Amino acid sequence: MDQVSFSADQFHAIVAPKVNMIEAGGGINLWVLGVLVTLKALGNETGGTYAVFEDRVPPGSGPPPHIHTLEDESWYMLEGELIWLVGGKEFHAKPGSFIHLPRFVPHTFENRFDKTAVMVLNYAPGGLENWFLQVGKRVQDPAEAPPRVSNEERKKAVELMKEYGVIYAGNPEQKQQSSSATI
Repeated sequence: MDQVSFSADQFHAIVAPKVNMIEAGGGINLWVLGVLVTLKALGNETGGTYAVFEDRVPPGSGPPPHIHTLEDESWYMLEGELIWLVGGKEFHAKPGSFIHLPRFVPHTFENRFDKTAVMVLNYAPGGLENWFLQVGKRVQDPAEAPPRVSNEERKKAVELMKEYGVIYAGNPEQKQQSSSATI
């Protein structure tokens, strides 16, 4: 067996991690089904271990109920308020609220309030960000109102989610009946 030797400088060059800081407002900004999604860390930048987003959720917005089969998800509220519907329970999320969503737990969120809400989302492992890149519309001006989402665009987005191991859990227009809690 051959042996290879490295100096300390050479070893550091081989194993030095890539460090990247994203400034406020930085990242890839996309309109996805009425939500302003900013991709902060992609799976291909984290060795596939996770992806991180920031969502700006306007009043009246939120995804249809769904289930992830390939990744765990977590949410952390920064601004505003949202209703988190998770596993048949309803939570009133305010700044500082956090929730971890293991795979196979049905969930959604809704902005039932009059101000845009902001939260950070983490998906582990990474990969789901590719769906957002496929269906999202590049943002020209984040201050503009979200573009109108056609029924055809919504259907295409739902169909494409299946390729990413996401199952829709009910009618996208249907509101879940559940117990309430504040977190």
